[in-house]
Amino acid sequence: MASTTDGPVVSAALSAELRAISKPISKSKGTNLFRRGDPCAGAFLVCKGKVRLFLDNSEALFGPRILGPGSVVGLPAAVAGTPYSLSADVVEDAELACVPQKALADCLRQNPALCFEVMDILSHEISHTRSAIKNSGGQRSDHAS
Repeated sequence: MASTTDGPVVSAALSAELRAISKPISKSKGTNLFRRGDPCAGAFLVCKGKVRLFLDNSEALFGPRILGPGSVVGLPAAVAGTPYSLSADVVEDAELACVPQKALADCLRQNPALCFEVMDILSHEISHTRSAIKNSGGQRSDHAS
C-alpha cells in the first residue's frame, strides 16, 4: 500500500475489485460528496481529481486532508455500517468509483486477503486521528463533537 500526501493509496488488486463492484460517477469541483452524520451510501475510490476530508467546518482538531487518485473516502462508515464521521467535498473535478456498502461487504467476505489491506487503511485513519488529537494538545474544537 503506497501513500498520497494525506492518506494511503489502495493496491492495484483492491482498486480492480472496487472498480468491478462500483458505479462510476463524475463530480465537479465544489460538489459535496457527503456530510458528517449522513447515512452511509458507500465508499468512494478516487480515480481522478481530489477530495477534501474534514470535520465539520472546523480544522482545529482534524485539519483537512486532500486525497487523490487511489485513495478511498468513506471507508470507515462503509465497513462499520454507520453514518459518515467526516465530510467530503470535491476540490478538483473528480471521477470516482462509488462502492455500495453491501457490495463492499460481499467483496471482502469473498476476498479475505483484501480485508488485511482494508484493515491497514483503517489503521492509518486511526493513527491520523490520534496524531491530530495529540498535536492539538487533546483540545477539541467547538464543532468536534
